[in-house]
Amino acid sequence: MSLQIKKEEGVVYDPVFLKILEDIPGGVTVKTNRFPDATREIKKGALLNADASSAGLYNVIKSVKLTATHASNTTILLVESPHLFKVNEYIKLGVAATTIVRVSATNIALLATDAYIDIATGTVIEEALAAAGSAAKVKYAANAILRDTIQVRDEKGDKLGNIFAGAVVRGTVDESELPYFVTDQQKTDLTVRIRFA
Repeated sequence: MSLQIKKEEGVVYDPVFLKILEDIPGGVTVKTNRFPDATREIKKGALLNADASSAGLYNVIKSVKLTATHASNTTILLVESPHLFKVNEYIKLGVAATTIVRVSATNIALLATDAYIDIATGTVIEEALAAAGSAAKVKYAANAILRDTIQVRDEKGDKLGNIFAGAVVRGTVDESELPYFVTDQQKTDLTVRIRFA
C-alpha cells in the first residue's frame, strides 16, 4: 500500500476581515488592566488606540449599544451584552459624560450617576475621558483593529499581563461581524485606511 498525498486549494473565510492589506510590523502590546473580572478574552475585530505615552502600547476601545430608549429622568441604561465597561468608568451621553456606578450581573444594564438627555434605542455610546456636564470628550480615537482574539485571564481567572497581538491598519472589515459596536465617529477615524462593508 502506498502513501497518497492529495493537495486541495481553497479560501479560508475570515468572518471579521474580508481583506487585510497592512498590519503593524511586529505587532502591538494590548493593555489588559481595563476589563471586568468576568472577561476572559478580547475578540478579534475590537478597535484599538495607540497609547500616547508609550510607543507600541494599545488600549481597547469600549462602546455599547442601547437596547431601550433612555429617558433623561432615569439613570439606568439598558444595553446589549457583551460589553467591556466596568464600575467607575465614564460613558459619553451626547455632549455630557457620566460615571458608571454599577453594572448588572447579566451585563445588560449600566447604572450611571447622572442622566442628561433622551437617547434613542440603538444608539452606540462610548467611553468618555471623564465625567463632564457639557463638554465630554471621547477617551480614545481608533487607530487599528485587533487581528486575533487574545486571552486576558487564565483558566483560574487570574489577570494576565499586557498581551502581544497583531493589529490591522489597512483593509476591509465586515461590520456585522465585529464583536463590539462601532460609532460613526470611530468609523470616520478609520475610514482613510479601513473600509466597513
